[in-house]
Amino acid sequence: MVRDAQLRDIVIESLLIAVDAAPFADRVASWLPDLVSAGVRRATLFHAIEGVGAECVKELDDLRPRLDRLAVQLAACEVEADIALKRGDRVRWLTSLAELRTSQVLVLGVRCSAAPHQRTIGATLRLLLEESHVPLLVLPAVKDAKGPRLFDKPLLLSDGRSATALETRSRALIPVPLRVAKFAPGDVPPADASLIVAGPELSGHAFERVITTGTSCPVLVFPAPSLSIHPEKGPSTVVTPPSEASGAARKG
Repeated sequence: MVRDAQLRDIVIESLLIAVDAAPFADRVASWLPDLVSAGVRRATLFHAIEGVGAECVKELDDLRPRLDRLAVQLAACEVEADIALKRGDRVRWLTSLAELRTSQVLVLGVRCSAAPHQRTIGATLRLLLEESHVPLLVLPAVKDAKGPRLFDKPLLLSDGRSATALETRSRALIPVPLRVAKFAPGDVPPADASLIVAGPELSGHAFERVITTGTSCPVLVFPAPSLSIHPEKGPSTVVTPPSEASGAARKG
């Protein structure tokens, strides 16, 4: 793939992808060409290990071929990929790795565990909507081969409370002009959007309504911490990994 034009105008350089359940590992593969079109150079494929003993072996055996295919697919797009297998609190690992890898976007599904399909968002996503310092790109479904590309018709939904910061951060990550529309929590987003962009007001039940409208449209959401201005940290920054015990109650 030739990406000279993209490399002259890189928008998203680094991704952290939470490949935590086999269905999502297959789903995200269909979106990779659109994602790397923003100039991505590095990607970390993350999996939180849940099983022990024989269960752990089966868990990794099921996921390893998918991780390998994703890594090969990224390499074919000239993206440097690495795999992070961690045990413990999934949310703390994701927030720590996002800082350590200087990831600009965290890519994940509606649910991060291998639990049976549900229409409600999982505990991991619910917590990240409150705690993440990087924007979250939520992919609710496999990309429709006949549908628009991810960045064809991005639509920013705003209720006005954090409009300025949200629009500034959004335009820094999205490589095309961004349409802006006012949005109330009870509204249904327009069906013609290829990507919905929203701020911290889109959380909890409001987020569930958007993600389960049936449009299968990806959502780029900026949690409140991701809109805050933080001083840059020097090379001495230390990211303390979470302990295994801390993750017992934060799965899903």
